[in-house]
Amino acid sequence: MSISPALGKIAFNARALAKFVPAVIRSGIVGSEGGLGGALNVPSILARYWFTTAREVEQGAAQTPLRNALIDDDGILTYRQLRDQSRTLAKWLLEVKDRENLEELHVGVMARNGRGMLIPLTAKGYAGATLYLLNVGSSPEQILGCIEENKINVLFIDDEFAHCIPEDYPGLTIAYAHQDESHTDYTSIESIVSSPDNGYALPTWPKHGYIVLMSSGTTGVPKGILRPEPRLPLVLAGLLEKMPWRAGMTVQMTASMFHTWGWSATNIALGARNTIVTQRHYNPENVFKQLVDYKCNAMISSPIFFKQLLEVPDNEKYDTSNLKFIASAGHALTPEIVRTMNNRFGPILCNIYGSTELTLAAAASAEEVAAQPTVAGHVSTGTTLKLYDDQGNEVPQGAVGRIFLNNSTSLIGYSNPNTKMVKIGDLIEMGDLGYFDENDRLHVLGRVDDMIIVGGENVYPSSVSDILEPMPGIADLHAGGVDDDETFARIAVWIVRSDDDAGRSLTSDAVRDWVREHLAEHSVPRDVNFIDEMPRNATGKVVPRFLPASVYKA
Repeated sequence: MSISPALGKIAFNARALAKFVPAVIRSGIVGSEGGLGGALNVPSILARYWFTTAREVEQGAAQTPLRNALIDDDGILTYRQLRDQSRTLAKWLLEVKDRENLEELHVGVMARNGRGMLIPLTAKGYAGATLYLLNVGSSPEQILGCIEENKINVLFIDDEFAHCIPEDYPGLTIAYAHQDESHTDYTSIESIVSSPDNGYALPTWPKHGYIVLMSSGTTGVPKGILRPEPRLPLVLAGLLEKMPWRAGMTVQMTASMFHTWGWSATNIALGARNTIVTQRHYNPENVFKQLVDYKCNAMISSPIFFKQLLEVPDNEKYDTSNLKFIASAGHALTPEIVRTMNNRFGPILCNIYGSTELTLAAAASAEEVAAQPTVAGHVSTGTTLKLYDDQGNEVPQGAVGRIFLNNSTSLIGYSNPNTKMVKIGDLIEMGDLGYFDENDRLHVLGRVDDMIIVGGENVYPSSVSDILEPMPGIADLHAGGVDDDETFARIAVWIVRSDDDAGRSLTSDAVRDWVREHLAEHSVPRDVNFIDEMPRNATGKVVPRFLPASVYKA
């Protein structure tokens, strides 16, 4: 007997809710810590603020007001202090709205990890604004394009990016998110939150504008990805089932808060009334010191940072035994990274798969990652994920297909309405290729655009990178496709040699022979390009357009 789509959706959400409730209770995200008074506030706070950062901070202040919420380069903020400062900033935003006669608050934030990002992110929920998380790697021209296209009327910006501030831009109110003593031309968040209360009343039922995350495009205006703040983030259960994320933990946060992974993880950490330990600029040795000094229970990061962490000399001297799990996202894990991380920290590395547009799609536990380092994991609760071929037909288990999905935290569109989404029904394309194994776990092979066909054989550049990564003499590398007169396409690699004898003696033929020993002939690189430095953006991803042109080297 068939059921209507409406009834099917109700049944789907009911099953998701049945998993969500136990998962969040185990974690303590909506638990009753802090006594009866704090517990009684849960429904009213949730009704007013949904699952926004403001809700997490408001709930934390009600239940555990004296617990440290944030430890950053500027000191410590308790949950009560973070709430109070965020409310003060929200009132300042409302004052700006009235003074400038604004119909809506469109708030841009260009800031690194710390209170300069977190306070505006929280104030957004109190004031009822739309918030634009601007990529710190953007150029002045790109920032101007974001401001113009999205009608941003308030900008919080770290003063290290002062060169990105438009000159004499009408209707734009500017404040420094993080300020050094040398920059005093604008007010700052620090000055605003330490000023007397301006008397503005916060809305009882604030409007919940979008969180708009900007793509990390290197040319043109970055795409603004419209993401609703959910009333009930059912996808969270899938993550909590795969890692021991619990209330009251201390979490070292390396993932960038302006990016999807860092933003999502920040909200989870605050919801679980964790203490977030972070730094504005990544320093791997300081990460080790933070893990020790604050007895961190978890680390939220990405593979590019793991490599730098493991290069810290004598890092075994740091006692990291308090760590219960390490959560990775933002880039694909490789077998070599999993092996070296588990050798150093134990088998506690978990994997999260998602994207800027579609957030959490799948999660893999530490046990699953240790057994199969490239596994993305089981599809998260409340998520529909299917694989399709180029003709739009769903592929069978084990077959490779294009990944499409949807859930309550997926984008609903782009801030530029002319930017189109690729959809099949209600499902949105991720832009990746993958397959399901016999245990219904997702494996991601790489970007759809990256796969090349060499002599009729599908070749995924990531498979070549995975094989080359542990090769002695290679410090960093990237693999991609290049045009070829005979086979239409071939693999090329760009390699940064390590600063040792193995690196200095590394040759093109040695690289090809290494790949030939592990993979089929069609995966052997035609071009081997040695470069001094790998061009990476602010989140650590390689920017292929900045790589030198590939040249065949025999």
